[in-house]
Amino acid sequence: MGSDPFFPFFPDVILFLDFDGVLHPDPARPDQLFQHAPRLGAMLAEFPEVSVVLSTSWRLEHPLHVLIEPLDRRLSARVIGMTPRLADCKPPPALVPYRRHAECVQWLRDHGLTHSGWVALDDRTSWFAPYCEQLIACDGGHGLDDEAAGRLRFALLRGRAEKWGLTPFF
Repeated sequence: MGSDPFFPFFPDVILFLDFDGVLHPDPARPDQLFQHAPRLGAMLAEFPEVSVVLSTSWRLEHPLHVLIEPLDRRLSARVIGMTPRLADCKPPPALVPYRRHAECVQWLRDHGLTHSGWVALDDRTSWFAPYCEQLIACDGGHGLDDEAAGRLRFALLRGRAEKWGLTPFF
């Protein structure tokens, strides 16, 4: 598992989380850094089945314990690891051009969770395959705004309904 902490359970849903353009605008002033982390932490309280894997580019420069420090405690408590670097991946050929997507899929493979539900909260749509259903795109200039938060909540509710074999009513 490399830099991932041990987790003694199989997460139901993985949220791959970017920082820049999601938890704060990109670019951000120092006073804006992680401004949306409390909002995301509060929002995920409704979804105890969600675990977080950091997919942010910050992981290339900082260890996991440093990355979780500035996060809201409700959010940091859900972090179970971070994605590998693309250079360390062996992605399917179709994902080679889509860096972040390939890293997310590699993390799932490395942890035997390829059949788990997952979503990615990111502002770099070009780093994911076109029409990637798991991508919840944020406007990088604003980060996690009302629209992106609503789409994330909808995706998590839909995933919960599908897991239990229910027909989503929305």
